[in-house]
Amino acid sequence: MRRSAAKRVDVLAAAGEVVAARGADATRFTDVSTATGVGVSTLQYYFGTREDMLIAVFRHAAERDFELVGERLEALTDPWERLLAIATHLGNDTTWRLWVESWRWASRDAEVRADVLNDYTRWRGLIAENITTGDPMRTARQVLALIDGLALPVVLGDPAIDRAAAHDLLADGLARLLGRSPAL
Repeated sequence: MRRSAAKRVDVLAAAGEVVAARGADATRFTDVSTATGVGVSTLQYYFGTREDMLIAVFRHAAERDFELVGERLEALTDPWERLLAIATHLGNDTTWRLWVESWRWASRDAEVRADVLNDYTRWRGLIAENITTGDPMRTARQVLALIDGLALPVVLGDPAIDRAAAHDLLADGLARLLGRSPAL
């Protein structure tokens, strides 16, 4: 049974890569089968419908991001360093493409919308825990807006905002929001 659960996690990770590359609307069981070597009938057994598979992909990706950022934060005690670790973690291309796809689905599907909003609540809470001045929750909302606003042009390949420029703008924006000297 554990091997089956581990295989399902591997399939979810690979399916996430497929969704990030093709988009949720264009991803079919056969695409995931080709990428994973897992038969379509097994995918149907794991997930039921294609839509259920996509929702599972979104959930898996979100949970994996929380796990990864949690691991990064374990070694950090300084709130500023922790905020930078959180903010810079939310910028991997696959992660962002999956976020964009989940946002699209959330705009039309109440179940996905609830999941996405719950994730935002968790991110805001995690960010707010590391803000030591002002109104932490208000600032956390602004931090998330800054992260989202910088990640999207990077994912879209905007030549004016590459990954390094986004990182610098993010560090500068965080510093300004928190009353620190801006990074120049």
